[in-house]
Amino acid sequence: MKIVLASLGVAIGGRTLVDDVSLTLARGARTALVGASGAGKSLTCAALAGTLTPAASVTGSLTIEDLGGSRDSGLLRVPAARRPRGARAALVQQDPVTALHPLLRVRDQVAAAASAAGHVCREASARALALLQRVGIEPALAERVPGRLSGGQRQRVAVALALAAEPVLLLADEPTTALDVVARAELLAVLDDVTTSAPAEPGAVPAPAEPGAVPAPAVSGAIPPALLLVTHDLAAAALCDEIVVLREGRVVERGPARRVLTRPEHPVARSMCAAAREETLAGALAAIEARADLDDSVSEIAAPVTPAEVRA
Repeated sequence: MKIVLASLGVAIGGRTLVDDVSLTLARGARTALVGASGAGKSLTCAALAGTLTPAASVTGSLTIEDLGGSRDSGLLRVPAARRPRGARAALVQQDPVTALHPLLRVRDQVAAAASAAGHVCREASARALALLQRVGIEPALAERVPGRLSGGQRQRVAVALALAAEPVLLLADEPTTALDVVARAELLAVLDDVTTSAPAEPGAVPAPAEPGAVPAPAVSGAIPPALLLVTHDLAAAALCDEIVVLREGRVVERGPARRVLTRPEHPVARSMCAAAREETLAGALAAIEARADLDDSVSEIAAPVTPAEVRA
């Protein structure tokens, strides 16, 4: 199955903010949409999610292609809540607080999303626990309200909440921005896991459930959703198979992640890669060493002259 975005254009107040952006996103594949602030990344993401404001004027098409042929190409103008189940996109936002109810246990919130996707009550509850455990939220934490979780834990709950909707497309809009370096690494590991196909081993027998318990449904083994990671963090973009670079609402470069990161062609991509290298640990250590060498040189130049040296 493929999600095909063709010639997307978004204008607000007569000003074109996204112009002729096209993407092909296959289930199980991962694409990073990168660029500076204001490049049009989040608007592209919102168009795919069906969450653009009514003030936005949209052109282009969004088509879900499967083995049985193409589905409705008019999805781009259909709000998220009205899209058919087989064409759902789920959004993980930069701030998970906007997606989570502050007074409800996170397990109940994920179960409600699973129920909306068609699962009966007990099955939805079991699926919620399975999804939360998959993203690293243990059962004890699942009983908490969002305010009693760390920022990184809340973001992982937001991923579970998105997966509970059983989307064909998982959209992550700057999900690492507000996280510390450890939480960022944990979240990227989660995104890597949930978008990697992990079929069950042939002949594998699930562990027996306790008497009267509903067996937890498998959350791996199925074809994972396509991932569109919207970010300005090139280290995060390295998670993906393909990188697409935006500038002022237009695609200026695209290609395999390794090629774009090691041999960028457009000046915007080159400048982003250069800045990313300086921000890495290796870059920081190189800067420290360079500063130490400079300090040594300055010390030698500014060293006081001894009387013996003057007499010589």
